[in-house]
Amino acid sequence: MQSVDMTRVKNKSQYLENKLSEVEAKQGIIGNVFNEIKEITGLGLSKSDCQSALEAFNNNEISFEEAVKYIDDFERKQNTTTDLVTNIATGVGAIAVATTAVASGPIGWGLALTYGAPIGAALKTGIKIADRATNDVEGDALDMKQIAKDAVSGAATGATSAVTSGVGAGIKAAQIGLSVKNGAKCGAICGAASNAVTYMTDVALDDKEFNLKELALSSAFSSFVSGTVGLGVGAGMYGMASAAGNVGKEAIKYSTNQTIVRDSVASSLRKALGQGERNVLQS
Repeated sequence: MQSVDMTRVKNKSQYLENKLSEVEAKQGIIGNVFNEIKEITGLGLSKSDCQSALEAFNNNEISFEEAVKYIDDFERKQNTTTDLVTNIATGVGAIAVATTAVASGPIGWGLALTYGAPIGAALKTGIKIADRATNDVEGDALDMKQIAKDAVSGAATGATSAVTSGVGAGIKAAQIGLSVKNGAKCGAICGAASNAVTYMTDVALDDKEFNLKELALSSAFSSFVSGTVGLGVGAGMYGMASAAGNVGKEAIKYSTNQTIVRDSVASSLRKALGQGERNVLQS
């Protein structure tokens, strides 16, 4: 979003209408669904709010700069939400694949880079291409610069999600609380990290002006939302593992081995004691 040089704007009302139309045209299915939710609930800045700002400007109720800010804020929040949705989907996919690949075992950086990073890059790139394919900007779906940005941030999200996921630990220990807790922690960490990577990638490739406050606020918001989703992911993966009969297998195996060892030791002791009793009686 570029700053406006008011001295070069001849027809300010027309400029605002064109600007809002351009923002609307960029909205894919994710942005449009999110905008509809805001329209229905009245929560958050929506397209209707921007249209009201245009009317207010035409009626001399607000300044040109204020009207521009409405549209810029709307565009930024729509973009942030689209990235947040795709980052969450990317993280969940990477966690599912990595956790399945290691059979609910621990996931280190090696496995995270092997499984999480490529899955994350593929998922985020694919989701964003599909989303852009539903907007009204010709050729936007296969924008190579945007694809490169999505691949970089998606790989980072996938790897971070996989390595910070402790959902498998709860499944192994048959503790749903541990899965939920670890899912929330993973979501919070990954939400902040993926947002920061996306933001810095935009800064690097778009010559976007770096704003620490904006980065901090957007990362905090992403962390909160992703952490909340992580609660559900932890519970959901535990539920699926439970339905498949995979919950607590390691704990059961360990318990079984303990029982076998304990019984074996007891049996050996009984044999030794029995032999000792026979020796005493025979002497």
